[in-house]
Amino acid sequence: MTEAAAGPLAITGASGFVGAAIARHLAAAGWRLRLLVRRGSENRLPTLVGAEIITGSLADRGALERLLDGAQALVHGAGAVRGASYADFERVNVAGTQALLDAAGPTLRMLHISSLAARHPRLSHYAASKWAGERLVMTTLAPARRVVLRPPAIYGPGDRELRPLLDAMWRGWALLPGPPQARFSLLHVDDLARAVGRLLAGEAGWGAIHEPDDGQPGGHGWQDLLDAIGRLRGARVRAVHVPGWLLSALGAGNELLSRLTHRPPMLSRGKARELRWPDWVAAGNVSLAACGWRPAIDLDRGLRDTLTAAADRRQSA
Repeated sequence: MTEAAAGPLAITGASGFVGAAIARHLAAAGWRLRLLVRRGSENRLPTLVGAEIITGSLADRGALERLLDGAQALVHGAGAVRGASYADFERVNVAGTQALLDAAGPTLRMLHISSLAARHPRLSHYAASKWAGERLVMTTLAPARRVVLRPPAIYGPGDRELRPLLDAMWRGWALLPGPPQARFSLLHVDDLARAVGRLLAGEAGWGAIHEPDDGQPGGHGWQDLLDAIGRLRGARVRAVHVPGWLLSALGAGNELLSRLTHRPPMLSRGKARELRWPDWVAAGNVSLAACGWRPAIDLDRGLRDTLTAAADRRQSA
């Protein structure tokens, strides 16, 4: 089966940063796309000629049946990333995944976008929910029908989560939210999209959980990131590490505020524990070699593209 021959391809999460990049890549590869989009999020979709839009949520059985009717495969990229309680994440990351599996049945191929956080489910409600979603996929579908990707920190043009930190570094001074000795993997969003495309193009790599990265052995450290941006801007970047106790205190304060405002926080006590964890190095790309994928964008190129795009947006605003 080739990318151009298969379709329609069902996608959840295409209005988000990662999902949009995946949808653009798959459309360019010739897939006919069918997208599930929450009401009110249509304006955040990338421009995709010929894509069919299904308006609804993961809790809407009728919308899920329309999304999956006749689909050759499903890329499940929708996920909750903000919250103060397990229930905030469970509704989308667990119950939403179960609803898709119920609507899809056992014969549909499903590529599930998880997170490297699922490796340590006890760290946070988010990590626990991503792990639970993975378990549903891995235990419900036969190996030939499911594959899980656990991306590390994803960045690239259009990113909003890492962008404030990268922008601060570009200005020459930043507060770093992790311990000095931390090691972490990174992956450019376009490389992740290509990995999705390669997996969908055939049978190789299915049945497994993959942890892709940008190909840097042992991941990156904070100084690697500072040095890379320093090379791009032609001047040293200064930084201070935020103490773990302060991150935890800020997370607790955000959780209290969320109860008053009814808006889920990004930085919670659980997120603070994730940020303080010293080892977020992915397992690497050997398991994806069979499907013909390898990362093409190293840190220097990826940061250059990301920061240049951000600067262009600021100038045009």
